[in-house]
Amino acid sequence: MRQHKILFVDHTAVMGGAELSLLDLATAYAATSKVLLFEDGTLRKRLKQQGVNVEVDRASEAMLKLKASGGLNSLASIPELWRIAGRVSRAASDCDAIVANSQKSFVTAALATLRNSPPVIWHLRDILTARHFSRVNRRVAVFLANRFASRVIVNSHATARAFVAAGGRKELCQVVYNGFKSEKFDLVTKDETMRVRSQLSIGNAPLVGLFSRLSYWKGQHILLEALKKLPEVHVILVGEALFGEQEYVSQLKELANVPELAQRVHWLGFRDDVPILMKTCNLVVHTSTEPEPFGRVIVEGQLAQKPVIASAAGGALELIEDGVNGCLFSPGDSLALSESIAKIIDDPSFAESLAQRGYQDAKQNFALETILQSFEKAISLTKS
Repeated sequence: MRQHKILFVDHTAVMGGAELSLLDLATAYAATSKVLLFEDGTLRKRLKQQGVNVEVDRASEAMLKLKASGGLNSLASIPELWRIAGRVSRAASDCDAIVANSQKSFVTAALATLRNSPPVIWHLRDILTARHFSRVNRRVAVFLANRFASRVIVNSHATARAFVAAGGRKELCQVVYNGFKSEKFDLVTKDETMRVRSQLSIGNAPLVGLFSRLSYWKGQHILLEALKKLPEVHVILVGEALFGEQEYVSQLKELANVPELAQRVHWLGFRDDVPILMKTCNLVVHTSTEPEPFGRVIVEGQLAQKPVIASAAGGALELIEDGVNGCLFSPGDSLALSESIAKIIDDPSFAESLAQRGYQDAKQNFALETILQSFEKAISLTKS
């Protein structure tokens, strides 16, 4: 199958779940395609390491800091949006399509169609709800998608339903899940995991891992509340606050310092060795209080051959069959989470069953090569 020539566009170079997925896609298309970023950072460096042609056209701090909850309708941003749209159009002049990896980059890509750009595809990785996006913001994004997008690639059926509920055209949507390579999990050795336990000074104590940026809706506080009822269990929190959420981090630190949790909460920050850390854990949890568009950490936990417990909302419902390849609990219910953790720790055969079925399902359904075929098919269906 021919690989299209694509201009991938993203407004950020901070490594979130969407950027990890973009890294995989851009690497797969490195021979034919390129990436345009609106800021410099870790993503550019990692793309370069993979041999991807990447350029940076710096946007102003004011534009980059515009929040989804506040909308992108500021009159002051229009001249800059138009300037960047021209840059996008020029960069894509020899491409078959533009794939916008974020909402901000999609707005500029949509405007680029007014400057004779190739077809624009919005790779939508967010659930468009009032919790995260203002009414104006949703209206603008959906209007631009309905008017200018040749296709909206969504990372789950949950994301597609939210887009349609916000007024998006159903026929634009094409579900393409995130893809993963299992090798980096399969190659982790026992010595590597034992080294982590030694560094944490936890011996053979049960260890739970939560891998996510530190944010209220990601639910780290739910896990800490659950741990109060599990006195022998330790937790690693892997991730940092990315979008000015230091107040929440301070609240978490206070919660972790209560006597019931003393010495059992380990703050690891952003890490590049996630496969090793996941393999070190007894189980992996996903605790988002709001519907997750996909739930990348869920699949990664399954590929690490660990039992996964996830909030029963959004994309997680498409990844986990409760009690079969993982466990689900009601979002925000720390007691239910505590009970699920205890059940898995206390029943090794149940834990092993969940882990092995999860591993098989993840390899079968989310192998990167399979997902790349779905992505290429979605690109092929775009109109010119």
